[in-house]
Amino acid sequence: MKKHFKTIIGGLLALGLLALILFNKTGLLSKQNDRSGFVSGKQSVILPVHAMVMREAPLNDVLVAAGSVMADEQVEIAAEASGRITKIHFTEGSSVKAGDLLITINNADLLAQADRNNFQLKLAESREERQKQLLEKQGISQQTYDQVLTELNALRAEAALLVAQLDKTRIKAPFAGLVGLRYLSEGSFVSPGTKIVRLARVQPVKIEFSVPERYVQYVHNGVSINFKVDNSAETYSAKIYAIEPVIDMQSRSITGRALYENKTGEVIPGSFARVELPLMNLSEVLQVKAEALIPEMGKNKVFVYRNGKAQPQNVTIGIRTERMVQITEGLQQGDTVITTGLLQLRPGMAVELRQLDQP
Repeated sequence: MKKHFKTIIGGLLALGLLALILFNKTGLLSKQNDRSGFVSGKQSVILPVHAMVMREAPLNDVLVAAGSVMADEQVEIAAEASGRITKIHFTEGSSVKAGDLLITINNADLLAQADRNNFQLKLAESREERQKQLLEKQGISQQTYDQVLTELNALRAEAALLVAQLDKTRIKAPFAGLVGLRYLSEGSFVSPGTKIVRLARVQPVKIEFSVPERYVQYVHNGVSINFKVDNSAETYSAKIYAIEPVIDMQSRSITGRALYENKTGEVIPGSFARVELPLMNLSEVLQVKAEALIPEMGKNKVFVYRNGKAQPQNVTIGIRTERMVQITEGLQQGDTVITTGLLQLRPGMAVELRQLDQP
């Protein structure tokens, strides 16, 4: 029995040795080794990236501030006298000139008083002239003449008062501009202070903005600013013409105003304005996109494309804008800086340039 068992074991060992020899001759073991090498090669896959070539270009540092568009002049036209509106002389949304009659309030009683005063004034002037001639001939006393002259002057003062009261019933445009939507109709009763319509001059417009006090030295008359409004994709340019003489103690900021011609009227007063105040303009400097910069342990680095691989490079930066960062040391013109795939990059990793972006 034991002899038979040993024979079986010996036969199995012989078959196993024969099978090993056959596998080696047919190359199956070498193919398996090749396949394992292929699996390990997945760690060195080439990473597609975008990059930019370093070139000197202008770099402008700006401060972005919130602002508002204001009409050059704006006023709520209101009544100065009590009475009923007898006539509206303007069309809503139309332009008017300075001095144009806008509203007439019932003034029949004042006109009647003015007529009566006019008759009395003519009579008093004739009487004063006759009394003056008699005084020269010593036909009357000086006291009598003075009394007549006083009556004449009183009527003249009353005439001036009536003119002033009549002016309050004829509401005129204080300056040229656009009238808005009226709040009242003909026949409405108004009293002093009742608002009737808004008048605004929108050519030019003012841009009001505030900046923190540490930027005060950049805000002065004649400085050009750029601004945008939400209802247009265009960037507009205006010039600062006035600033507040003191810094606001609550916000610790200073307010300035700039003037924009607004010839076509596309900038509407009341709009929100995104103001860009220039701080520093550099003519020709090396710069990279902000997303290409990697902060690390208090320093900054970028990945540079060299001979098909990504190599880290420490850099020193200067001013920073919303999109770009100035490079003062570490790079030179012609270097290719990788701008995408930074999270996957490792020193010496193989990369493939798919796109070169412009600075």
